[in-house]
Amino acid sequence: MKYNLAFTAGALLYNESLHFIRAIDHTEDYLKNEFSVQSDVLVTNAESSRKRIKSELDKRLKNLDVDYLNKFSLLIEQDQKVILFLAICKTYSIITEFALEVVFNKWKNFDNELRTYDFKYFLSSKLSEEQLNSISEHSLYKLSQVAVKMFKDVGVFKEDKLSTVHISDELVELLKTKGDAWFLPCILNPNVEDTE
Repeated sequence: MKYNLAFTAGALLYNESLHFIRAIDHTEDYLKNEFSVQSDVLVTNAESSRKRIKSELDKRLKNLDVDYLNKFSLLIEQDQKVILFLAICKTYSIITEFALEVVFNKWKNFDNELRTYDFKYFLSSKLSEEQLNSISEHSLYKLSQVAVKMFKDVGVFKEDKLSTVHISDELVELLKTKGDAWFLPCILNPNVEDTE
């Protein structure tokens, strides 16, 4: 399987996402590409950085159901971060698989450490030798750094240990209603038992 590894533009991008999502006037139009958010809503000095982050946010957010974006500004910060992580998981299957196959299993086995090495090792098991050889050592390090930072930013890995992310009952119900209960183990959520 060929994986999209182009997620190094940023980890969770929480602050940028707040500005970006607030600038979406009509969510349905945005998701149908009939409305575009301008990059100048992002608070970054360099125009090239704004464009790169805008492109990344567009790629991620357009994988979400309209209800997630419509409710986003009404939710508490932790729920908002979880929605952004859901967007990452829907955009980058390698992050989803890492969350489910490595992070969740480490947590279940009381192995609470998460290191860049874990992601590097995981990549080496998922990519073909040809794909792996096409990635420079620097790029591999950057991929691993950003991947682990995503888990830190959403709260799965904090204070140097894996930790359950508690979200509102409202968001749990929304995830289940939208067919996204599969995602709960990605955030080590205790509601995971309810989905099996």
